[in-house]
Amino acid sequence: MSIYRFNDLRGTKPLFLATACVLATALASAGDAAAQETAGFVVHEWGGVKARGQTVCPDGRSLGYRQIFEQSAEGQRLEGEADADYVKRAQAGGNALAVKDGKNLCANPGLAPDPYYRTMDDAAVVSWGIDLDGRVSTRDGAAAPGTCPHQDFTGVAGETGVDNQYLRLTGCTGNPSADESEDETETGWLPPPQEALENTMLEGGWGILIELTGVDDFENDDSVGVGIYANSDPIVLSAQREPIPYATYAADQDPRFRGVASGRIVDGVLITEPTDVRFHWLVAGMHLERPLAHARIRARFTEDGVMEGYLAGYTPVEALYDLQYGFRNATNDKGEPAPAAMMTAIATGAASAMNRTCNGAYEAMYRLADGDPDPKTGRCTSLSTQYFFRATPAFIAQVESRGRNDGLLEE
Repeated sequence: MSIYRFNDLRGTKPLFLATACVLATALASAGDAAAQETAGFVVHEWGGVKARGQTVCPDGRSLGYRQIFEQSAEGQRLEGEADADYVKRAQAGGNALAVKDGKNLCANPGLAPDPYYRTMDDAAVVSWGIDLDGRVSTRDGAAAPGTCPHQDFTGVAGETGVDNQYLRLTGCTGNPSADESEDETETGWLPPPQEALENTMLEGGWGILIELTGVDDFENDDSVGVGIYANSDPIVLSAQREPIPYATYAADQDPRFRGVASGRIVDGVLITEPTDVRFHWLVAGMHLERPLAHARIRARFTEDGVMEGYLAGYTPVEALYDLQYGFRNATNDKGEPAPAAMMTAIATGAASAMNRTCNGAYEAMYRLADGDPDPKTGRCTSLSTQYFFRATPAFIAQVESRGRNDGLLEE
């Protein structure tokens, strides 16, 4: 299959169409299809949005099971106790606190409350991200349709209405980074480099593809099609672990992993209408799914053809708990349920390592939930979530694939 390179209608940015068969299909369409372009992208940077500068946790940071034990009377180091002996005893004490009535709290997070879990509730926190519900929301104010009262963030450029309850959930957990005490004044389009979530993406565990269709002008266009798909193939990397532009990837053909939205381009910024998306997720060899409801993209095109911006929406509480804390519905490589002992061991260990408890996170999720109210109870069941991403140009093939471009040449 041949690859064609075109310039956009303004002649300023190199943009790449898909394969010759895609071009032939476009040219065969009625009307002005020959003047339209298709562009594909593979996401290669991906991360959760943090607050700008110093984390605001006036009530302190959360504690994990082990940290709770270490602060108890029983958890104090004994006179003459060797380092290895204390570490072993503290770990055992923490594991014991993760059990109630003989049941592990990470597998059964609703069994007990947690007075040690802290959330980032300060209204003055400044963050990156976008407005999801079209309203500047406050905890005591009226909620936008389909949402519950919550406190929005102010954006780094002074914009208002940034919805990100996921940040409030996680902002006071984990180990603080070395630069949190600094006065961060970065006000760029995206956050500065930070701990991101793309490691397993670059290792071939999961991925995201974005496809634009019917583009007349990459600077201003009032109607474009946007496909957001799970990637079926590993990212093709250079020796420096950088994504190689214009590699070919197969989009997952399972309808559950394919989101389609309408969009527009305004002054070089892509803005989409909401759609539901779902991606694969891999952690410690366990397979899960990462759904995002009512997801929106707001992204711009750089001079080197990269698309960068935000993919934001609402993550269902139960799914978020499973993929990040409890792993309750994880499967192995064969699609079989992961061993329960392995799931609880990893969940409990991660809770102490990240200074949090599973039951504390679960309780906080429902307290902070701001999307998708239950029609019977009125309680919201999802959290606004912001991800930043960068995506390099790529060719997207709509074919079944189970491996590294498996089956592409058969189409």
